[in-house]
Amino acid sequence: MTTYDIIGDIHGCAPELEGLLSTLGYEQTDGAYRRAGHQVIFVGDLIDRGDSQVEVVRIVRAMHEAGSAQVIMGNHEFNAISYATRNPADPDDFMRTHLGRKGGHNTHQHRHFLEQVTEDSPLHHEIIAWFRTLPLYLELGDLRIAHACWHPDSLAVLDSWVPPGTPVSDAFIIEANSVGTPAFNAVEVVLKGPEMELSEEQAWRDPEGSPRRSARIKWWDDSAITMRQIAMIPQSSLTPDDEPHPGLPDLPYEEADAYRYRDAVPVFFGHYWFNETPTVSAVNAVCVDYSAVRPGGSLVAYRWTGPGPLDDSGFIAFPSTSRDVDDHLAADLPT
Repeated sequence: MTTYDIIGDIHGCAPELEGLLSTLGYEQTDGAYRRAGHQVIFVGDLIDRGDSQVEVVRIVRAMHEAGSAQVIMGNHEFNAISYATRNPADPDDFMRTHLGRKGGHNTHQHRHFLEQVTEDSPLHHEIIAWFRTLPLYLELGDLRIAHACWHPDSLAVLDSWVPPGTPVSDAFIIEANSVGTPAFNAVEVVLKGPEMELSEEQAWRDPEGSPRRSARIKWWDDSAITMRQIAMIPQSSLTPDDEPHPGLPDLPYEEADAYRYRDAVPVFFGHYWFNETPTVSAVNAVCVDYSAVRPGGSLVAYRWTGPGPLDDSGFIAFPSTSRDVDDHLAADLPT
């Protein structure tokens, strides 16, 4: 039986990736990291923000092609494809616009990747072509992988456009960037995570300083019922006027169950920039994104050895967190 090492969002942090792979017992052989009986699953968001994005793609792609890793698409890979796909309604622009204020924001968010690959270079086009081949999720029987949310209705929509084993087409990218279409809504849920709409009075600034009229929801938390419980707004957040955010009301959220995950099959995901000591998110859900690119963050993996209860001892981090991972791995590392 294969042991899966499920690795969270890397965001261009190659030294951390190599450190984590080494800690997990993988060694470079014939140009790729490998370990007998093990396979890595990358949950997406390989790029943007970090200093070594090309090297991250090289490492991950080599493992993927060698069969020692599987990789799914994150929202940053989807955005990169969209940024490089021409808009048929405006040949001077792209499906993730380059124009105007919004285009400026898109380019700023993507600038480190564009600088490191050299925009419109052969390398840029080669990487985008590879991103197109990545699946949008993985169903592996005893476990499931999605970048931001496992939601069967949304996955069915994605399957209708991108059958398993096929690359994403221009037609899908165009449809998935057209606000309000089923494909757009499905991508928003699976790759970006379901959100709660907020009133103007409830707006807040996200960690990057951008004002938000929505908040991500804890779709994995079966105990979250009220707006305050289910919304992901950090306690130290500010309002758009730079006042302390008062938090949302402790009132029932009518759509709390719309995306709730209650299946027994465990689901692993990234995307959410957790920053505390890694812990399982629910009895059936594990987030492996612990802000690798932020100061003090770690690149995190969860070692899945087969069906059974999810447990905090499954986490391995590089750099290590406050949990002592050395003892956890000591008996498992190759000699």
